[in-house]
Amino acid sequence: MTKEAEPMMRLLRWCGIALVVAGVLMVVATLLHPSRETAATIIATEPRLVAAHTVYAFAWFFVLLGLPGLYAAQRGGMGRLGSAGFLVAMLGTYLIAVTGYFGFMAPILAKEAPAALDTLQYAPIVVSSGLVAVAFIVGYALFGIAMIRTATLPRLSGVLVAVGGPMHLLGFGLSQLVSTAVWVVAVLGAVSLGAGLAWPGYRLWRAPAPRRQLSSDERTAV
Repeated sequence: MTKEAEPMMRLLRWCGIALVVAGVLMVVATLLHPSRETAATIIATEPRLVAAHTVYAFAWFFVLLGLPGLYAAQRGGMGRLGSAGFLVAMLGTYLIAVTGYFGFMAPILAKEAPAALDTLQYAPIVVSSGLVAVAFIVGYALFGIAMIRTATLPRLSGVLVAVGGPMHLLGFGLSQLVSTAVWVVAVLGAVSLGAGLAWPGYRLWRAPAPRRQLSSDERTAV
């Protein structure tokens, strides 16, 4: 390994650490988050809701830091499918992180203007939320499939990502719209996605550094 490659190796290691942290945080956030968000439940579970969205914010932040490193380390084996999945997953993650601000506004709305929560059913909001969900689900499904097709990553980690991303968001949404009994799907999805990202992240972090080749001047000095 040349001296020029050493900074890149260190950067990739930090990306691996970021994915490990992100995997843990997204599970913790989902366990903290209430299974239903109505005016009554938001007020009753305000500390949990705010804590969950705070942890989610850090989880998605670390995903955005770590996923580029995982893609950069494996891009040669991911092909166009991996490139598309990476870009869409990054977009979906960013949008999920941005829309997470609702968790901090919700307690105030629930106490001061509970009727305002009904505006979340307004068509433009529903459509934009749907596009965010599609980007997240499709992005991680494609990226997970690309991980499965690489020769250097555990195939199971790709399966966990491809299945976990859609499971997490679908379980989250259905729990809010249909029944809280579906919340277990969101939790299992978070565990699957978190493990699928943390596993290769740990391998990236702990990967042994190749032996550095001596330059011609260094060999002469020796």
